[in-house]
Amino acid sequence: MRCLRFFLLLLLECVPLASAVRAQAPQQFLKQFGTAEGLPQPFIYALHQDRAGYLWIGTGEGLVRFDGTTFQAFTTKEGLAENFVTQLAEDPKTGQLWVGHYQGGRSHSEDAGFSAAPKTARGPFRAQSGLPIPDSSQLGAFKRRYHPALASGTAISCLLRDQEGTFWIGTSGQGLWRLVDAHVTLFPSATRLTALGGTGRQVLAGTATGKLLRVYQQKGRLAWSPTLSVIPGSITSLLPLLSSNRVVVGTDAIGVWQQTFPRAQPSAALAPASDVLTKTSSLPSDLHVTTLARDAAQALWIGTIGEGVFRVTKDETQHYTTASGLLQNDVYAILPDHQGRVWFATHGTGLAVLEKGRFTVHRLVPGGIDATTLAEDAAGRVWVGTEGDGLFCYENNQFRQFTTTNSGIASNYCYGLVPTSGGLLVHHRNGLSLGRTYTFAPFTTPDNPVIHDLLPNASAVLPHLDSTVLLAARNGLVHVQLPAQLPARSSPVSLTEVEIDGERQRVTQPLHLAAGLHRVTWFFRVASLSPSGTWQYQYRLRGFHDHWSRPSSLAEADFPRLDAGQYVLEVRARRGSDGMWSQSVFSPLHIATPFWRTWWFAVLVLAAGLGSAYVFTRLRTANLRRQKLQLENTVRERTAELRHEKDTTERINAELVVARDAAEASRRAKAQFLANMSHEIRTPMNAVIGLTHLLRNTPVTEEQGEYLAAIQSSSQNLLVIINDILDSSKIEAGKLTLERTPLRLPEVVERIARMFQFATESKGLYFHTEVAPDVPIAMLGDAVRLTQVLVNLVGNAVKFTTTGGVTLRVSTQAGLGAEQPLIRFAVLDTGIGIAAEKLDAIFEDFSQANTSTTRQFGGTGLGLSIARNLVQLHGGRLWVESVEGAGSTFSFEIPCTVVDAATVRPEAVGSLAPFVPALRVLVAEDNDLNQLVARKTLEAWNVEVTIAANGRLAVEAAQTAPFDAVLLDVQMPEMDGYEAARQLRMLFPSAEQFPLIGLTASALPEDRVLALEAGMNDTLAKPFDPAVLYARLAFYTGRQVTESLSGTPPTLPASAEVSSHEYAANHVTVRWELLEELSSGNEGFIHSIIHTFLAQAPQLATELQADSSPIVLRQVAHKLRGQAAYFGLDSLTERLELLEDKRTSFSAPELIAHTSYIQQELMLVYPVLRQRLGMNKLAV
Repeated sequence: MRCLRFFLLLLLECVPLASAVRAQAPQQFLKQFGTAEGLPQPFIYALHQDRAGYLWIGTGEGLVRFDGTTFQAFTTKEGLAENFVTQLAEDPKTGQLWVGHYQGGRSHSEDAGFSAAPKTARGPFRAQSGLPIPDSSQLGAFKRRYHPALASGTAISCLLRDQEGTFWIGTSGQGLWRLVDAHVTLFPSATRLTALGGTGRQVLAGTATGKLLRVYQQKGRLAWSPTLSVIPGSITSLLPLLSSNRVVVGTDAIGVWQQTFPRAQPSAALAPASDVLTKTSSLPSDLHVTTLARDAAQALWIGTIGEGVFRVTKDETQHYTTASGLLQNDVYAILPDHQGRVWFATHGTGLAVLEKGRFTVHRLVPGGIDATTLAEDAAGRVWVGTEGDGLFCYENNQFRQFTTTNSGIASNYCYGLVPTSGGLLVHHRNGLSLGRTYTFAPFTTPDNPVIHDLLPNASAVLPHLDSTVLLAARNGLVHVQLPAQLPARSSPVSLTEVEIDGERQRVTQPLHLAAGLHRVTWFFRVASLSPSGTWQYQYRLRGFHDHWSRPSSLAEADFPRLDAGQYVLEVRARRGSDGMWSQSVFSPLHIATPFWRTWWFAVLVLAAGLGSAYVFTRLRTANLRRQKLQLENTVRERTAELRHEKDTTERINAELVVARDAAEASRRAKAQFLANMSHEIRTPMNAVIGLTHLLRNTPVTEEQGEYLAAIQSSSQNLLVIINDILDSSKIEAGKLTLERTPLRLPEVVERIARMFQFATESKGLYFHTEVAPDVPIAMLGDAVRLTQVLVNLVGNAVKFTTTGGVTLRVSTQAGLGAEQPLIRFAVLDTGIGIAAEKLDAIFEDFSQANTSTTRQFGGTGLGLSIARNLVQLHGGRLWVESVEGAGSTFSFEIPCTVVDAATVRPEAVGSLAPFVPALRVLVAEDNDLNQLVARKTLEAWNVEVTIAANGRLAVEAAQTAPFDAVLLDVQMPEMDGYEAARQLRMLFPSAEQFPLIGLTASALPEDRVLALEAGMNDTLAKPFDPAVLYARLAFYTGRQVTESLSGTPPTLPASAEVSSHEYAANHVTVRWELLEELSSGNEGFIHSIIHTFLAQAPQLATELQADSSPIVLRQVAHKLRGQAAYFGLDSLTERLELLEDKRTSFSAPELIAHTSYIQQELMLVYPVLRQRLGMNKLAV
């Protein structure tokens, strides 16, 4: 039933096929050009194509040039001798075009057009005049070969084949005709063809319906065989076997068939299909066959889809797949070459080559090529066609690639390869390319409708006609007649015009322009007579840049600013975006260099510069000589003047040195005088104040009490004056510094109120204090200096007020935030006031408002000056507002840092009550005298004292018994106080439960930092103030003391700040007030300290002179200095400090001098101490 259905279909299609073949003539592509397209008339007498590619057309009304797009006419107006053109020729040497005219005239081309030649000039023509006679033999051969389908009755007058293979036909009255692709014709088929193969004198074609047709030549033309043969399936490939007169047929679903056909009669019918190979060779019956090939051993190779490759011989069938070495099981082409290798083309993976039983892989590009077709030419080169990657040629064990960019093939998609003696014909899906050796060119125009939908690997060469090739298309056979030579790859590009600074002109070789910037634009085009295709151009201007411009259809190159130099414009063109570039055309350009940029001008300028420099140097040298003489004279004169001035200056300097030394001596004498005077006064004043205090605590009458109060007030005022003098001296020397310790501001105000209570009441004045609610309770500052400023201001107010009273007002002002406000203090009085012109003078040293003030009210005039300087040290300012006779207001503002009031230690005021219950205190001190002082002082406060002679013993003692606090001397033998503090803090980490207080003879800030870093809570300077020590113990142990203990920690009394007591001629002064304050007036305690010092000091002094070891010297000096400090022996303690300082080193003579001085000073101290004991007659 299946075979019957195929035969019925075949009978239905037989008659239409035969009629179609007979009715269809070979298709050609003709185009007519007439007057509508630009020709002056339709009578054509001559045709010529010049070397630039232009087509020249001779007509009866002028000469016409055609560039493929437009016609340009030339007549006698452009220089022709006549308008009737009958002959055209080109001089092969010069390229000059000669024009022959009907009446015998001659014209030839010039740069600007044409010019007429003399009558006697024949030019390259044979005939002199008249109409040209067509070459009948040439025209006959043309008509017989190409059969141009011209209009009926058309008379051909001339014929031309251009460089691209296109025929141009001139006619008499029918204009110009263009015949394109005359070598390609179509013979249609009513049935869609699917395969093509040739054998003997015949060509076989297969169809999609399984028909096998015979194509043969009859009287120079192709003809279809009327006989048919049907195979039950679509034919995909044909392999005619020349020796056995058989054909092997591959199908798309039913495997491989074999057909035998008659030899002699081309029109005879084919025998029925028989001998199915799938039944005799053990092949699968459902193979999809893609290609068939026969090798030299007559083995049949079968390529399939999905099943790899089969090799069939009489004896066996071999099967190759990816497991055997194939790249893929889909094989589209097989080529057994003459060297015994078998090539396999696959899609997307590349090539596989089977040689001597082993496969070799060639991918050629990353990922592998899409190989579609294979061929071997007569030279043994293997050609590989691909989809998208062009052609590859395998020769000498290497591959060479040909694409549209590096060769002339029409497309990178190759469907078939046909090696012939006329070259390698490459057919693409919609075009042809022809190559010889390694040169290719498009063989048909891009829009040829005949070359359409060609089948892959479906071609055949007609027997005995190697230059005639048949290609299978979907709608028939394409007959290709190969030419004797390849068509031109592309037409050359030519430069038409150039525009220089807006003026156009013809291009001359080369172009010369004057110096300057120029705008140059070149215009160019390709004279291509091809009927289709868009041209693209590239250019570059050598000397300006060497890079090609981007491809563009714009046929011009514009350079707006070209400077001097040598340039060469290079232009090339190609058809379409993937065509081959033509040969370049060049246009040299020279722009002259301005004279100022030439080498000779540079040499001239250099010579002029050198000459000018030489002249300038000579003139300059002469001028320098003249100036040198003038300078020498001036130097001699100035030297004499300077010598005189030098003598004068040295004399003045000597006088200034004397004056400076005198001033320095005066300053030192002043400071010494002030220090001695204040000390000499303070010593009896302390006795007066102390005795007055003791007397007021004894029973006295009311009148005696008033006298004692007056004495105490006057004594305090005298101490204020002494302190002012001393502070003024310190401020002047820049040695006064401020402390920043916590203080309670309300308590400072209360202290001032108590201090001036008696003075104001005795004068009948009121004294009010006003503290604003927003004033902070606690702040950082120097309580002593703040009190001093307020005492000076309030004291002045009380002093100069006789009626009314004084008000101390404290408020806050905006500062740097809530934690750093400005505190304003204002002292208002109702006193005598100050005149406006005296307001600035009152702040000067020893200055008052008027001279009578001192006589009436007393005073030194230092108080306000010191107050202003102290306020400025605080970073604030002091000012006064006053009305004479109405009172004054002294105000000052200082910045402050607010602190938590809970962290401020209480101030001890009044008597020092015993601690209840008793405190347990460990004292680490190596000096016996210091041990005695500490023990006596602490035991008076109900303190149980344990003494440790060094830091090591203190650490051991702290581990054996509980203590409420530890007092540590920082300098002790074996282990100093810092190391002891570190070890104790490791044993007792809580600083609140186990406080450590350091005792140091140094008041330097860095020593306090070292103590705090070692783990101590606080430090006290020796000799310590008992009240301060009492307050520190109460604060750190948290004991509840008498109600008089509150506020900020106490400071040393003002008398403690007075120092600089010097020895005078065999007499030394001991500051007994220090011992009296320390012992609270206990004479027995004082005697104990003196006895201890007299017992130990001579031995320590002897050790100083006997041992020069640095360590021993520092230890002995430390002990002796600690004892001497109790008596205020400042000069002696300073010498001992030098010996104790680790940073100071002494030579032997210096050490002897220091120890001798210390021994001498001690010899002066001993009698004074014995006098206090009543032992001055005893020897040491």
